[in-house]
Amino acid sequence: MTSETLDAIVDFGETTVTSKGQITLPNAMRQALNLAPGDRVRFKRGADGEIVMAARKRRSIVDIAKENAFTIGDARADLESLIDEAVGEAMIEQEERIRRQGAK
Repeated sequence: MTSETLDAIVDFGETTVTSKGQITLPNAMRQALNLAPGDRVRFKRGADGEIVMAARKRRSIVDIAKENAFTIGDARADLESLIDEAVGEAMIEQEERIRRQGAK
């Protein structure tokens, strides 16, 4: 490790490994990485033996679908537009049912 690397290191404290091999990340580290319950953490060991931890935010299925548009037929589908369209159609159908019931 170079002196520049040592200057860039932030000490978040230490934690204890439980009998089940679990650790609790110090609060300062969770805040610095903006971690929330359900987020994932990956540990890697470099060739020099250094351990690197990387945080991965939990994403909803809608976030994933928006980032990975899917194809319907020959046209590219925009998930948000499809959801808006489906909600609009459902609202129209519900209004028609209400009108039919009121006309009886």
